[in-house]
Amino acid sequence: MVWAYVMENGFGAEEHSNQPVFELIQKIGVADEQIVFEQTEDRPELCKLLERLHEEDILIIRSVADLADDVINLIRVFQTLTEKQVSLCDCEEAFLSGKDYLDVVTKFTQLYVLFQKKKQQAGYKKACEEGRVGRPAIKQKEIEQAMKLYWNSDYTIRQIAVLTGVSKSTLYRALKEQTEDSGNAGSSVR
Repeated sequence: MVWAYVMENGFGAEEHSNQPVFELIQKIGVADEQIVFEQTEDRPELCKLLERLHEEDILIIRSVADLADDVINLIRVFQTLTEKQVSLCDCEEAFLSGKDYLDVVTKFTQLYVLFQKKKQQAGYKKACEEGRVGRPAIKQKEIEQAMKLYWNSDYTIRQIAVLTGVSKSTLYRALKEQTEDSGNAGSSVR
């Protein structure tokens, strides 16, 4: 059986032309009861249609963009269609027509991830070469200022961290080192 799924314009989604779908529906004579119109972004009619589809049915769509809002949900829809061995006829993305659409999208996604990793690795390599990897070093001047505030005032560690930009753990470490270096093992950090 041949089905057609048509996402209607006018409910906040992008405007698009459904003319290619209607022309194909007319050319092959799809019965009115096999044409499903979607009027909301939640796609309740698509969910009902996915339940009604049978093995070896054909589904005509304008674009895969009508089936889902993101790749994860598109893959879920494709998995359902693949399980039912539904052939897809996509008017805008002809390369997804047939039965291997899930494989095509999966391989394309893997290819996209590969290129993103290559881009990330190149960026990391460049950052390493320029010495921009890791946290920026805290200047000794800022640590000394934080320690002075600690020993000479009534500020809390949290307040000192906000004022100087020196993290609490860095301040505690510096205070511990200062206490150990000065031989004041009896001194304690508050």
